[in-house]
Amino acid sequence: MLYVKPHFYDQFQCIADRCPDTCCAGWQILIDEESLLKYSRVEGGFGNRLMTSIDWEEGAFLQFDGRCSCLNEKNLCDLYEELGEEYLCSTCRMYPRHVEEYEDVREWSLSLSCPEAARMILECEEPLTFLTEETGESEPEPDESFDFLLYSSLNEIREILFRMIQNREEAAEVRMKRCLTAGKVCQKALEEGGLFGIEEELEQIRQEACGGEPLGFEAKSAFLRELFEMEFLCEDWKKEIHEAFEILYENGQEAYEKIREKFGPGKWEQYSENLMMFFIYTYFCGAVYDDSIDTKICLAVYSTVMIHELSMARWIRQGKSMKKEEIWETAWRYAREIEHSDQNLAVLETYFQKGPDPYVA
Repeated sequence: MLYVKPHFYDQFQCIADRCPDTCCAGWQILIDEESLLKYSRVEGGFGNRLMTSIDWEEGAFLQFDGRCSCLNEKNLCDLYEELGEEYLCSTCRMYPRHVEEYEDVREWSLSLSCPEAARMILECEEPLTFLTEETGESEPEPDESFDFLLYSSLNEIREILFRMIQNREEAAEVRMKRCLTAGKVCQKALEEGGLFGIEEELEQIRQEACGGEPLGFEAKSAFLRELFEMEFLCEDWKKEIHEAFEILYENGQEAYEKIREKFGPGKWEQYSENLMMFFIYTYFCGAVYDDSIDTKICLAVYSTVMIHELSMARWIRQGKSMKKEEIWETAWRYAREIEHSDQNLAVLETYFQKGPDPYVA
């Protein structure tokens, strides 16, 4: 078995009551069968509480006002305090650690939806690298439906995308535009019979002259409008994106460009690179299961750009003042609404498959 992880992965530590939010509210927390059995055997007063805190049929913690039934007023877990870490269900024990499985490879990452993980991802100044280690675990039984050749090709393509994204001699917008172009080329090649030999064409895309931003004014405003129709995990998020649309786009492109110019680059070259690396690392090779290469890259670019846009709107809303912690918050709130909703991810997949032109001025 091979395990892959970002170089900062092992540095993560939950900041508990210092966290600006909680991971125990806003979404359903499913409980694995082993933990359900353990909870059913807890005796005493806390055992009685567990019996009334769990939807045993659904296998999930009940929620009260959107908060887990075990979450106390200090945003700490009563189950953890009463019974210890070994009684946490697999969902709570894992988060924000995330794993993608590809036959005998496990790729670990930290979820952007966690405030502390978002800080680590965004503020990483050195180029992101990945650590690979081989464990003594036996390989799983081969999955005959798994396309190992496609996975190998995707892995090689992802390495080229990483080089595009981390080329700091170019503006981040140029790097993102290259990735979008590469996505279209790869998708077409896959649909026409395969990706073998595509590396040379991608290297040409990586090196040829390329300028301009990846998404035009119309593409950005259309995408933010698309978010209006999605499932909202937090009601104040709905208000925030509607306000952002009014601030950024309702007065036309000329007014928008003035806002963008005043907002300035700040640390967005670093933030954009790190966000792109996160999204491509986490999701790109998942195309081995659905053949949707282009949509994975679109998700990375549109999400990176939208986190910038929402931060810019927040900057205007707050009188042109913003702390870096508020940019981290914009990132993790976006991730919570998009990444943690299968419904929203499916909506975006369909949206990108329609083929919106990202280069509309």
